[in-house]
Amino acid sequence: MLICIIIAGPVSTSLAQAPNVLSTYELVQDGVNNSYQPPVPKGPTSIPQTMTFFYNKNGSTDEGIYFQKLKSELSVTFSFDDQPYINVPQHVTGMTFGAASGASSTHVRSVPVINTNYYYADTARKIFTAHPQGPVGKGVNLFMNAGLQVFISAKPLLAANAPKTDTSRYYYGKLRLQFNKPVDNPVISFIGLGATTNFSDKRLGFATELELQTPSLALTKLSGNEEMQIDMTKTKILHSKTPITGNCDNGAACGSVLIKGSQISTLVFNVYLRPDGGPGAWGTEKVSNSGDMWHITVSLPEQ
Repeated sequence: MLICIIIAGPVSTSLAQAPNVLSTYELVQDGVNNSYQPPVPKGPTSIPQTMTFFYNKNGSTDEGIYFQKLKSELSVTFSFDDQPYINVPQHVTGMTFGAASGASSTHVRSVPVINTNYYYADTARKIFTAHPQGPVGKGVNLFMNAGLQVFISAKPLLAANAPKTDTSRYYYGKLRLQFNKPVDNPVISFIGLGATTNFSDKRLGFATELELQTPSLALTKLSGNEEMQIDMTKTKILHSKTPITGNCDNGAACGSVLIKGSQISTLVFNVYLRPDGGPGAWGTEKVSNSGDMWHITVSLPEQ
């Protein structure tokens, strides 16, 4: 009788430890794959902006970026509704796409409405997440994934001499995301919710806060810094700290949130600007171009 003795050696755990690589649909602007067909216009503008999604085979981790056009085009249109500030000199409206402070003391800077210039690099790979199932802090490549640039002007608050206590909150209208066909479990990443002015060494910080208005949907924070908080109702994206600044590493709210649900066609957020109660000012007569500039990008699990 033949007896076989098998001695098992150490079992490799490399497969068990490998990250779960999942495919995503992403917004891209790399010159070859473009969610917004060039040339990209500059703002400021309040005209709706539409971007198309690309397939990324390894999108949940961004290891081996591989973009493809989808067989059936999927797009998202960003628009503003119900703006109370509609006569803002040089800014068009209170909320615009493609603008930033700094062109002159009274005019905003005109910048592309879609870009990958986030003024931030998530080098630690912990802030932004592309896929609802993670891994946390992976999948959003700020050099490839295009963001829509949003500017919330503080000029109307300067003109009204609005109070600057940290309990003050000013409604700027609605941000609407409209998908051309229903989607499941979209992930929205916000980069740079926060800004600051500095006059005579007196600072005032202020940040954009958003509240989801779409019925029966809730927000879940997938990743982000401490400044970005979701409230108990799971509908509000709030800034948690004082003082507020414009840097994701120190004072601006940044991160990714999941809207869990199926067959979602429209997402609507109320948009607010909240100061931090600092001793500074919204601006001055000679310097009136302040505001909160931030970016938003969207990713989806493979549908």
